Amino acid sequence: MRRNTAAGQPPAGRVVKLTLRAKGVIAFVALAAYVALVGFLLAHERQKLLRLTLDLVQIYHKESALDKVGYTVARSMLRLQDMLYSEKLQPSYIKDAALDVELVQSSLVALRQYDSRLDAEIGRLERELGTLRLIPSLSGLLSLRDSAQRLDLQVNAISQEAGGQRKALWEAYYRVYDTMTLMAVTMNLLGAIVFGAVLTLFFNRLAWDIRKLEARAVNVVTGYRGAALDITRSDEVGGLMQAVNRMQLELRQREQQLEIMREQQFHREKMAAIGSLAAAVAHEINNPIAAIAGIAQSMCETSQSRAPGAELEIAGPESILQHTRRIAAISHQLAELTAPHSPEPGLLDLNGLVRQTCGFVGYDKRLRGIDVALDLDAGLPAVHAVADHLTQVLLNLLINAADALEGMAARKPVIRVATRAAEGEVIMTVGDNGHGMDAAVLVQAFEEFFTTKPPNKGRGLGLFLCKALLEGSGGRIGLQSTPGSGTTATIRLPVHAGAA
Repeated sequence: MRRNTAAGQPPAGRVVKLTLRAKGVIAFVALAAYVALVGFLLAHERQKLLRLTLDLVQIYHKESALDKVGYTVARSMLRLQDMLYSEKLQPSYIKDAALDVELVQSSLVALRQYDSRLDAEIGRLERELGTLRLIPSLSGLLSLRDSAQRLDLQVNAISQEAGGQRKALWEAYYRVYDTMTLMAVTMNLLGAIVFGAVLTLFFNRLAWDIRKLEARAVNVVTGYRGAALDITRSDEVGGLMQAVNRMQLELRQREQQLEIMREQQFHREKMAAIGSLAAAVAHEINNPIAAIAGIAQSMCETSQSRAPGAELEIAGPESILQHTRRIAAISHQLAELTAPHSPEPGLLDLNGLVRQTCGFVGYDKRLRGIDVALDLDAGLPAVHAVADHLTQVLLNLLINAADALEGMAARKPVIRVATRAAEGEVIMTVGDNGHGMDAAVLVQAFEEFFTTKPPNKGRGLGLFLCKALLEGSGGRIGLQSTPGSGTTATIRLPVHAGAA
C-alpha cells in the first residue's frame, strides 16, 4: 500500500511492519533463549561438579579400603614382631601368620578395584608364607615380617597419594561451585539489567508516543491544522499516528470545503440583502431624477415661450444641485457597501461602519417609519475584525429588528444601535421595542435553519451566520429578549493590542 507523503510518512524503502504482538513474541523468544543459554552453561558446570563428586566418592571408598588394609597389615606386623621375640618358634606361629596373610588378602579385595599396585607385594608375601610353611624358621618369619613392612610402607604411600588427590578434588569442587554461583548471579543480574532496560526503554517510548498521539489528537479536534505527525513506529501505534494524520488532512479538506460553502452563502446573503436594497435605492434615486427632469422640462418650456430679446430666467439651479448631490451620496454609499474588502481581520472604525451601514439600510422599505437611533461612543478604540463580516452581521440584525417591529401600532417603532468601550473589548448593541421572543425561541435562535418567519421572508441562517462570523474573528454575540417588550443583541469585539 502506498503511503501518503502529506500525512508525514514518506517511505525511503520497504519497511518491515512489526506489530506489538510480534515484538512481544520476539521479546519472549529472546528471554527464553537467554534462559536456555544460562541453563546450558550451568548444566555444563553441574556436570563438572557431578564428576568431581563421583571422583570424591571413589577417593573416599579407596581411602576406606586403604585404611582397612593398613589396619590388617599393621596388626600382622605386630603379631610377627611378637613371634620374632619368642624364644622358640612354635608351630602355631605358622598358622597365625597364615591367618594374618589371609586377612590382609581379604582386605585387599576391595582395594584392587581402585589400585592394583599392591599385587606384587601380596604375591611376595604369599611366597614368603609358602616358604615358611615348608621350612619353618626364624629367618623365614623375619622375611615375612619384612614383606609386611614393605607392604605397609606402600599402603601408607598410596594413602598419602589418595589424600592429596582428595584435597585436589575438593579444591576443584569448590572452584566449580564458586564458578556456578558467580555465573548464576552474574547471568541473572545481567539478564535482569538488560531485559529491564530494554523493557523500560520500550514502554517509555511507547508511553511517550501515546502521549504525543493523544496530544496531537486533542489538538486536531481543537483546530490544529499544521504539520503532520512524524511516523516513528511501524506497529499499531504507528497505524494510529497515520490515522490521526489522515483525520487531520480530511478535516482540513472538509473545513476548506465548508469555508468555501460559507463564503458562498455569505456572498449570497450579502447579495440578497443588497438586492433587496437596490429597489429602495432605485426608488430613492428616481425622486431626485424626476425632480431634475421636471426642472429641466420647465426650463425648456420657459425658453421656448419667452419673447424675442427677453432675458431667460433660469429657475431651480439650486434644486438641481441639491438633487444631484443626493444622487451622488446614494451612489457613494452603494459603492462603499458593495466594494470588496480584505477577507483577513484588520483594524476598523466601528462607529464609521455603523453609520455607513445604518444610513444605507435606511433606504429599505421595511425600515420606513422606523426611527433608527444611534448612540455611538466618540472615544471608541479600533476593533480587530473583518469589515465584510461586521457589515453582514449588522445588516442581518437591522433587518431582523425591522421584521420584529412589523405590525407594531401601540408604540412608535425604534431601533437603537449603541457602541461603548469596555475592558479589553468593544460592545455594540442592536435593540428594538418589537414583539420579542419567548424562552423556547431564544434558546434556538442561533441554530442553523431555525426561523419563526414565513418561508418567503427567512431561511434561518441570519443569526447562525452572525454567530459563526463573529466567533471566527474572536468576537461573541448574545441575545436578551422579553416577549412584548423587544429584543437586544449584544456583540463583543476584541480591541487591538495597540488601540487601547
